[in-house]
Amino acid sequence: MENHKIIIGLVDADLLNGGTRHPNLVLLKLAGFLNDNGILFHLIIDKDEDVEKYTKIFISKVFAFTPDPLFYEKAKGTIAEKKFKVGGTGDYAIKKDVNDFKAARTRDMNQLENDEFLNRYPNKRGGKKLLGIDVRRQMPYYKLYDEYVKIKIAEGRRASYFNDYLYYSIGFLTRGCMRHCPFCVNKLENEVYPYSDLEWFLDEERDEKGNLVRPYIYLWDDNFLAASKEIWKPMLQKLIDSKRPFQFRQGLDERILAESEDGEEIALMLSKCKYHGDFIFAFDNWRDREKIIKALKIWKRYNPKRMTKFYLFCGYTLKAGEDEKLYNDIKILFERIRILMQYGCFGYVMRHADYENHEQSNIYVQIARWCNQPQFYRYMSFWEYCYRNQSYWEQKTKKLDVPNQIPFQEFEERLKTGYYVKDGLRLCKTIQTLVDFMSKFQEHREELLEMFNYKLKELENPTLWIK
Repeated sequence: MENHKIIIGLVDADLLNGGTRHPNLVLLKLAGFLNDNGILFHLIIDKDEDVEKYTKIFISKVFAFTPDPLFYEKAKGTIAEKKFKVGGTGDYAIKKDVNDFKAARTRDMNQLENDEFLNRYPNKRGGKKLLGIDVRRQMPYYKLYDEYVKIKIAEGRRASYFNDYLYYSIGFLTRGCMRHCPFCVNKLENEVYPYSDLEWFLDEERDEKGNLVRPYIYLWDDNFLAASKEIWKPMLQKLIDSKRPFQFRQGLDERILAESEDGEEIALMLSKCKYHGDFIFAFDNWRDREKIIKALKIWKRYNPKRMTKFYLFCGYTLKAGEDEKLYNDIKILFERIRILMQYGCFGYVMRHADYENHEQSNIYVQIARWCNQPQFYRYMSFWEYCYRNQSYWEQKTKKLDVPNQIPFQEFEERLKTGYYVKDGLRLCKTIQTLVDFMSKFQEHREELLEMFNYKLKELENPTLWIK
């Protein structure tokens, strides 16, 4: 069959399910390979697309909650199913059985390079593989989403929402991890190994004025700093030498600064980087607090003014009715926040889907809405954030002359005297969630009041890292 008679459909299943801020890297690379070989391809952005015209359709999904597209569901069990190939972490990430997970991940990580159709065409990106796609070396086709972005902007979506689609070179420098976190797709990995060279995915396209079309770099590395020094140092130096702002989107492992004899050197090199946006680390496990504190002292000495943020994982394995587990999870979440505040760092709450299992799950939602917005986190405690939602509603909706903030004790007195059940008043959902949580755990009232009043502006203490 001649190339011009072939048309390949590329499907970002997450995009069809509402979309994300990030393009699908596998599809970008697939499009790059097809483009190299003059094969027609099209990003399918219509859920109701008539797929009969496509010779083959590649579907990729990142998230396990993303459903298969309807046109694929209809093809299952028919002869048309043979034209589809499905992959991505969303296809296996939540498999419980370790052997099933391992088999599915191994198949997924290798299926494109073993694909019979792709292996009919030459690899034009060098290396040992002569036929088919070499995923590590394949240059992405960064224009894949251009039509989709143009349509969405015309429909009224802010152009800045699509920055990742338009202005970034994207790739992995390393793959793998050794932490074995049970919720992670890398849970069976034991090491960090080199994956791609920067130039294999660094876009050099320039506009008519000579400016780089994609002046930024973002990296999906799983645990870059956990690679050996012989790996991470030259790679980091190459990023610095590119003179382009870059960012590790999945964060960096702060614990390495404490665990490695090179911790000081890592912090120093990163302090000299042209880093794009916030430095992002993770403080997922309370048992790591001593390492995190040690690492924070090193980090802040070299980066005292750099915006630093930590992912805060929570809600994992929570079930309905597990009140004690819920309380302890919230308590540990706030204790991690307290440590970060002391070191002038920001938190970013990452909820596992299990959080929804508990009837008081909205407490996680409200904490995330407070914590994940720096303008609230820096100047307001969680209590103040909750009450400001209430006072704002009273001021704007009910036109009442009420103060922006009051102490919890004064609010509690108003609650007891029926202030919020007269003249059409009510509690907004934010503060109602807090009230319900405190009512549920009355025996922890004082402890909760202390935690809910943590505020970065009051807790930050530079003497903790200044020698």
